[in-house]
Amino acid sequence: MRLLRFAIVLTFTLVIFYFILLSSGASISYLQKVQQDAAAFPGTKAPADSVAVAAAVETEVQKQTTAPYFFCIGGDVSEIPANEAWGGRYYDLNGVQDDPLKIMAANGFNTIRLRLFVNPEAQGGYSREGFCGTASTIAFAKRIKAAGMKFALNFHYSDTWADPDKQYKPSAWNGLTGKDLEDKLYAYTKETLEAFQAAGAAPEIVQVGNEINHGFVWPEGKLLDNATEENWAACMGLYKAGQRAVREVLPNAKLQVHLALGGENNLSREFLDKMLRYGAEFDIVGLSYYEKWHETYNDMQTNIFDLAKRYGKPVCICEYESSAANTRIINDLVRTVPDGLGFGTMSWAPTRELFRRGGQPNRELFGIYAKMKQDYAAPLPPELAVGPKKYEFRFEKPIIGADISFVPQQEAGGMRFSDGGVQKDVLEIMKDHHFNWVRLRLFVDPTARGGYSAAGYCGLDSTIAFAKRVKAAGMKFLLDFHYSDTWADPAHQTKPASWAMHTGSGLEGHLYTYTRDTVRRFIDAGARPDMVQTGNELNAGFVWPQGRITDGSYESFCVMLRCATAGVRAADPEIPVMVHLAYGGQNAKSVFFLDKLIARDVKFDVIGQSYYPKHHGTIEDLEANLNDLAKRYKKPLVVVEYQDFRKEVNEIVQRVPDGLGIGTFIWEATSPSWGNLFDARGRTTDYMKLYDSFWDELKKQPSTGQ
Repeated sequence: MRLLRFAIVLTFTLVIFYFILLSSGASISYLQKVQQDAAAFPGTKAPADSVAVAAAVETEVQKQTTAPYFFCIGGDVSEIPANEAWGGRYYDLNGVQDDPLKIMAANGFNTIRLRLFVNPEAQGGYSREGFCGTASTIAFAKRIKAAGMKFALNFHYSDTWADPDKQYKPSAWNGLTGKDLEDKLYAYTKETLEAFQAAGAAPEIVQVGNEINHGFVWPEGKLLDNATEENWAACMGLYKAGQRAVREVLPNAKLQVHLALGGENNLSREFLDKMLRYGAEFDIVGLSYYEKWHETYNDMQTNIFDLAKRYGKPVCICEYESSAANTRIINDLVRTVPDGLGFGTMSWAPTRELFRRGGQPNRELFGIYAKMKQDYAAPLPPELAVGPKKYEFRFEKPIIGADISFVPQQEAGGMRFSDGGVQKDVLEIMKDHHFNWVRLRLFVDPTARGGYSAAGYCGLDSTIAFAKRVKAAGMKFLLDFHYSDTWADPAHQTKPASWAMHTGSGLEGHLYTYTRDTVRRFIDAGARPDMVQTGNELNAGFVWPQGRITDGSYESFCVMLRCATAGVRAADPEIPVMVHLAYGGQNAKSVFFLDKLIARDVKFDVIGQSYYPKHHGTIEDLEANLNDLAKRYKKPLVVVEYQDFRKEVNEIVQRVPDGLGIGTFIWEATSPSWGNLFDARGRTTDYMKLYDSFWDELKKQPSTGQ
């Protein structure tokens, strides 16, 4: 019994104590803790393996705390040999032509990463001339060493680019699967590293794969959101084959696992946890961070803080697009990681910005790197490290809202609105009956062929103009992106005509930019949205076909939705984001959808539901679903479209647990055939009186924060 008690306690302490040690600065060592636990149970002693592991961890901690401070200021400049072969020349700050590596080393850089393809000369490969092949990369690596910099080698395990969208197996490996494929990857990695070593150009850092969050060496090593344990085992088997070669040839080299998940904490954790479960190793957590795909700076900082604490490993932003605007920001954020676990950064192809036309130096950007070298000579004092910010949203309840996007079109057709025989502005009438929010839909180009309106209604200019009226009336504004030229709903999510040329990661990036720039347009016009929907009724995805949910896979859709929500937060991080489902009374479908989004790191602040009884169940179903979602996700809920059961829908939302039912939006309130709060002549109907009757009760509910 004592042995059993000891085993339970020891297992628990071995897992968590190291993280406590790192985060708290406790003076007791990991090894001492293991020995104390053994002493707490007379007649027992710690297993030899446990003591050995504890001693090894303590040794590693001591190495990290006693080693000279080093912050990686790096870049991937694999393109230089090709540029030089095509006549490119590089000049230092004095106008003297020189080796670009020497120029970079003199101005703050201390590490260079190079990509390596298996056979770039193969059909469909990266380079007919063999650039980024083994011979070319060895020659360039020797120049890195001669310039006095550290060298990071990035195995792509492909004949061309490998990234989350593509991880093509080398053509020479076609037909190999299972153990044969693992053996081939091991042999190739081992032989390649031995060649670098023999040339005096052994790397200090090695990546077994490039941006491998979707796996690598496809199809055998492919991982998507519906990956099975068999898929994970295959991918990790390939990774461990490369890992074994690295450890055998270069035991002192650091293994950097590289994930394109800069701001995606759930996905980063999932991947790294799987690695540990399958016995795969990493010494550095490497992340790509591009704002278009990996969300805000705050998301990135939140992620690297958590990963450093959770795994006790250094973290590195090993790809980012360097510019005068972002370089210092990103490096400063990495440097704030506690316990000295911010390893550093490696910018992607920085020579594109470091050197202007004709190879002339960009003095501003070189100056930023040189200043970083000076400022980063010593660790950042803990008192100067500012961690990520957590945004909390509070809503003044109740939200009594209406989608009245049709109003400008009605007014242009001569419609005038009145209440009790008195003609007034429609917004004044709505306010008189306690409406305090307006929802407006937005199409990308409604004038396009097949678009919503040749006159441009519900386009950007029209919607900004109406949003300014909403704000002037003292009401709040919910912006509903349809990401289409016309109606978007579960049966229709047509890609905008003007986006036809955008596909893959290009479409993802365009979605981010469009969303960010559009929200900024509203802000600049004095019509800042108080909440934003990134898509309308997303049950089947959006921006089809790329963003369509097919065969149970949410992967592409979730990547695109992340880009859209990041665009909102890049424009203004204090605008809450709503995800909109058309599953009003359908709990199982709602839960499945939201669980997928959360697992794939889609960030949202409010859950919106459409409720139409003929599609979404009974009024009782609606209440049961909203109540469960509130308890399950602890997020504010809005019935963002409804037509029937006006009184009941609002009362149900009022009763949602923990005050998380914050309000409703009736659909097309000014349309007699939908919301029917106004008749065909623009006069208020008796339905409007319902909102007067329960306003006093609804306003008693306290505000909720999320």
